[in-house]
Amino acid sequence: MTGPLTALNLAFVNFFTFKGRATRAEFWWVSLFFGVIMVAAIFGDFITLTRLATMNIDVATANIGPFDFYLTYYVLITTIPYTTLSVRRLHDVGMSGFWWLLNFVPFIGSIALLVIYCLPSNNSPSIHGTSKIPTADTLGKPLTVDAHKRAMQGYAVLFDKDKPVTKEMQAARKAEIADYYRSRVLNSAPSA
Repeated sequence: MTGPLTALNLAFVNFFTFKGRATRAEFWWVSLFFGVIMVAAIFGDFITLTRLATMNIDVATANIGPFDFYLTYYVLITTIPYTTLSVRRLHDVGMSGFWWLLNFVPFIGSIALLVIYCLPSNNSPSIHGTSKIPTADTLGKPLTVDAHKRAMQGYAVLFDKDKPVTKEMQAARKAEIADYYRSRVLNSAPSA
């Protein structure tokens, strides 16, 4: 899973890159960061407007320009990286980047894109590259649903630690350990 600093780094490293993919974590960490910055910019503009409201109306309107607001700088800095990130997220879901144009459909388009951005990654390779989600373990073997299930069973053992161990449970554990030893230790030992 992509962390917040890695996601921000990838967003600004791929500033002008429409090709490739962006995972859900990468997209949502950057969205959160940009959202916090937007709230700060709006708050700064609110303070600026209240300061201007106390001035004479003729002086206030004569001295105000678009670059007197923080939101202008926010839009200039974040529009390109957020657009490219959104297109890469659409690629990761398995859709064309042209779906980003739904932003121009009032109300419904933005909601539809929000739903699409929440979809899981498409793991199949496409013209946009391969998925960033690992499909193999550290030994290079492909990950399966069984691998995830076994990991969850390991956590389940923690909840059952106070239960008495039956003979069937002992036999199953011994068989599992023997199978693991045969498959991982004996098969990986160098032949003499």
